[in-house]
Amino acid sequence: MKLHIILTFFLFFFYSADLVIDFGKSNGKNKDWILISDNIMGGVSKSKLEYLDDSFLLTGNISLDNYGGFSSIKTKYENFDLTDYKGVKIRFKSSKQKFAFTLEESKNWTLPNFKGEFNSTKENTWEIITIYFKDFKEYQIGEPTGNKLKTSSLKNIVRLGIITTDKKEGPFTIEVDYIEFF
Repeated sequence: MKLHIILTFFLFFFYSADLVIDFGKSNGKNKDWILISDNIMGGVSKSKLEYLDDSFLLTGNISLDNYGGFSSIKTKYENFDLTDYKGVKIRFKSSKQKFAFTLEESKNWTLPNFKGEFNSTKENTWEIITIYFKDFKEYQIGEPTGNKLKTSSLKNIVRLGIITTDKKEGPFTIEVDYIEFF
């Protein structure tokens, strides 16, 4: 009987725990996320991804030349079932710029994806933002469709990411400590 109670408690704790993606050299996540910028479609923005001891640092210069204007960091393709979560918390700092946390449901980049936008309110100061999945909006090739993220889509996520959304030329920076699904 005691084993049954302990096992039940363990399973409840395991399945109800928040999912945390902790960044930095010390956490061995360097190979799990990749830099993707507008260069993949002819843009000329410059970006650099660096893993620090406890975070990642994405910096660069956005250019709107050749229909460019973004830089991002994304996971490799995997299967993420986020149906047990209501949203995401991100601990980050930036230079008062706009970003979005992205969820992709397909490997085909022309199909819709979902973005939960956030921005820094303080200059280069650690902040924790909360974005609820109910507030994520659907985009197709960078343009809003007017739709929201459906709960059923959370079961089929194949890629996570963070992308610049200012669509302004100039330097940008974002440092991220962790991403936590709650």
